[in-house]
Amino acid sequence: MGPIIMVIDDDKEIRNLLSLMLKNAGYNLITATNGSDALEYLKKSPLPALILTDYSMPQLNGYEFTEKIAAHSQYKDIPVVILTGSEIDDLELPSSSNFKGIIHKPFRLNTVLEIVKLLTSEPKKCPAAYRI
Repeated sequence: MGPIIMVIDDDKEIRNLLSLMLKNAGYNLITATNGSDALEYLKKSPLPALILTDYSMPQLNGYEFTEKIAAHSQYKDIPVVILTGSEIDDLELPSSSNFKGIIHKPFRLNTVLEIVKLLTSEPKKCPAAYRI
């Protein structure tokens, strides 16, 4: 199997859809329903190569989660992509270097897969942040 991808979303259907697609593409998957649960996973398990996180979630949203992991030396280099159905103007975007971009919902699965492949194969070549 390939690299570990963490998917954080409070919407079960989105978690399942992304998990199925990524598993079929050869990735290992970890899922969480919110940023707090994801932080607990990071403390106990192998680190993911990439994190896809929803922006709007209970307990710890995608912005807060991204900023929290960027503040820890062991997590700060894990690329994070935020998934959102909100308009960019309505969002507070992370300024940390681990924040790699935004994918708007509804998204195309092949677009998500292309971004995952890029960020897991050559994360250093990616711009600081981009919007899809």
